[in-house]
Formats: sequence, C-alpha cells, structure tokens
Amino acid sequence: MWKWETDKTAKGVVVIVHNILEHHGRYAWLIMQLRRRGYHVIMGDLPGQGQTSRVNRGHINSFGDYREAVLDWIDVAEEYYLPVFVVGVGLGGLIITNLLEHVTLRVEGVILISPLFGFQHTTTTRKNFFASSFGGTSKDAKFDLGIDYATLTRNEEAVAEIENDSLVLKQVSFHWYRSIIETMKETMEHLERIEPLAMQLHYGTEDQLIDLDQIKIFEREMACEAMEWEGYYHELHHEPENDKVLREMVRFMDKRIEHIGLIVK
Repeated sequence: MWKWETDKTAKGVVVIVHNILEHHGRYAWLIMQLRRRGYHVIMGDLPGQGQTSRVNRGHINSFGDYREAVLDWIDVAEEYYLPVFVVGVGLGGLIITNLLEHVTLRVEGVILISPLFGFQHTTTTRKNFFASSFGGTSKDAKFDLGIDYATLTRNEEAVAEIENDSLVLKQVSFHWYRSIIETMKETMEHLERIEPLAMQLHYGTEDQLIDLDQIKIFEREMACEAMEWEGYYHELHHEPENDKVLREMVRFMDKRIEHIGLIVK
C-alpha cells in the first residue's frame, strides 16, 4: 500500500481500488491529477496482483481477501481525519459494491468506474466459464483470460504500455475465476443490502469487457448519479478524453465536501 499526499491544503482522501490483471502503477496519471486538485491518494495492489506476491499471482483463497485489503486501505485513509472517497475501477468496482453489502463504510462518497458486475457474453467468456467449472483441481492450475488489450482503451500509448508491462497478469487460477463469477451473481442479487450513500457511476457505451445490461440494472436499482460516456471503452481513466471523466469525479467529490461544510477555498 502506498500514500501520495497533495502539496495543497488537503480537501479529502481518495482510496483507489484497481482492476483485474493490473496494479497501482497504471494509475500514475489519475493519482497526479487528484493530488493537483487537493486530494491525498491511498492505493495498493490487490492480493495476487502487482507486487503483492510472486507465489500466488493470479490467485485468491476467497473474495474476502479483497474486502480485507480494501478495508485496511480505508483505515489508513481515515487517519488523515478528512472526508474519504473510494474509487473502484472494473474489478475494484465489484469489490467495493460487494463490500458495501457486508459492512457500513465510513466514507463520504463512492465512485465506480466501469464496475465489473458481469463479463460480456462472448466465445471467450463462455470458454472461460466452462474451463473454470470443470478444470483446475490444483491451486497452481491457471489459464489465460484472453482479454485483448486493444479493447480496453482507444489510447494506443496505454495499450502499448500494458502489453509490455511485466507486472500485468497473463494468467489466473480456475479458482480465482469461479470466485469472481460467483461474487458477481451474489452481489447483483443483494443490492438492497447497500445502505444509502452518495455514489457516482461511470461507464463507456463501447465497453467490450463488462456486461452493460448489468450496469443498467445497477443504475436503476441504486438510483445513483450515472455518467454514460458515448463511444468510450473500458478504461475511462486512460481514454483520450480522460480529463472529462476526471472533471466529473472531482466535481462530485468537491460537491460532497461542500455539502458537509469542509470545502477548502
């Protein structure tokens, strides 16, 4: 887990929970921009990803491992005694939503970016589901998810970077995949457990990874502030127009801080 502090008078703290396969290093731009706008940032690598482990890469014992990691990061954020916001990207969005169904988070707001409530139904995802259901009796047995990096963002430079990033996972365990699929279903079936809180949802209309039908269900059930980005792909923070997404995120957080009377002028 790492901390990046703003050089300005801090308005709040942002905890970022990253996506599948990747790590905190792919969020340098977002971290820098949040710091410039008066926010401290807390972020770590999820269990089995990034720099967390060389032995269990691409594997978790249970989805609860993710919840515990994020709770630890929020605990660190609370030590600043400032408003805390949680940002979840892809898998991170699923983790935060699932966490909200288990505990009451002392946060001022939640921002979900392309949350992974379901994979798009493609030939690849059907094969992955079949493989995870019948294969992988060993903890070490893994397979390639088959994600085409070029479908994640229209930013060619970002695509080239992830293709050459040694910390990005190439394979995951069968158990990991089953855990994700089961948690998607469980989470979407129990949205009523989430206590009311300020929430902002972002998604691109041309996202080729997530099931947009599930996003629409979530948007309707939670009645959250939803930002639909026409023509954008999955990684909104890497899209050529990412500054527009950032602007809406900061507006949401600044408004929440102003609402509780703690805005820093």
